[in-house]
Amino acid sequence: MRSFRLIILLTFCALPLGACSIYRVDVQQGNVITAKELAELHPGMDKLQVRAILGSPLLQNPWHPHQWVYAYSFKPAYGNTEVRKVLVLFDKDDKLTGVQGDVRSTTPTTAATAS
Repeated sequence: MRSFRLIILLTFCALPLGACSIYRVDVQQGNVITAKELAELHPGMDKLQVRAILGSPLLQNPWHPHQWVYAYSFKPAYGNTEVRKVLVLFDKDDKLTGVQGDVRSTTPTTAATAS
């Protein structure tokens, strides 16, 4: 009987130790836009050509229909969140006039390449 109590006591003491190793995942959201993709853009392209290169925009502001927003965030399991935003500008004829924002030349580290 005494050994049974010891086993029960050790089991309940060991249970909280199992919760100490919590697995966290990398969270990647939005559009990944690279400098290589931005180099393919040039003024005068229409919206379909831009969409073919960059993909669908994350946000289309109804008050500014000539602006597309490509946003991206990467939250590593144990680190700081990285946030990037690229703004694509069109004129009234839906032709590309400019690109603003921050982009890195390399693609971000994903969960598959980090391990």
